[in-house]
Amino acid sequence: MPSPVILNIYDLTTQVNSWTYWCGVGVFHAGVEVYGIEYAYGGELLQQSHHPCLMSASERSINSWCATAGAGHDYDVSGIFATRPREAPGAAYRECIHMGETTLSASQVQHLVQQMGHHYKGNKYHLLQLNCNHFASDMCMQLTGKPAPSWINRLAGLAVLFHCFLPGSWVPPLQTPTAAPVVEPTLPVPRGKRRAVPRTNSKQRLLDGNPGSDEDSATTRV
Repeated sequence: MPSPVILNIYDLTTQVNSWTYWCGVGVFHAGVEVYGIEYAYGGELLQQSHHPCLMSASERSINSWCATAGAGHDYDVSGIFATRPREAPGAAYRECIHMGETTLSASQVQHLVQQMGHHYKGNKYHLLQLNCNHFASDMCMQLTGKPAPSWINRLAGLAVLFHCFLPGSWVPPLQTPTAAPVVEPTLPVPRGKRRAVPRTNSKQRLLDGNPGSDEDSATTRV
């Protein structure tokens, strides 16, 4: 039987959001409620009976470890945490949005959360580029085919866009992906053909540490 999927939205700062909410921006936390459990990302470990990497999906229940919304932890394991619906620690509940329904069973949802934990690790949390709202939108998409409304993460998007104009004390450094080196393809040369080799003068060979004669052949047979 399908289960409703609800996006619960919280204020991380009620004073600021009371003014900016009506402009479509704010400092928000979001969690996804399904089968009576709310899942969110970015938990800072406060206390736990077991290390997260030693716990199965079923053991990582509501009471197995505590967390604080809007932070991260230093472990290279899942940073996703579960709470009772509308009780995210460290945040003030604002509203909920019904995102649709999922045909996944409760155990399948737990398996999905466990798989998403490979990407949403605690030490990969980034306030602007990989935060709780990115996770909530991703999970809503996985469960219902619809992302979360863009306004819950609009402030982070604007901060990325205008990052160079903001004081360094306000925002963390951006994470830039590392590109793989480009390898030029080499075409095979048919046997019996000659491949041109540029002639190098003696001065250049001495600079390269490869002394030789200026009378070296300009071509070589492959």
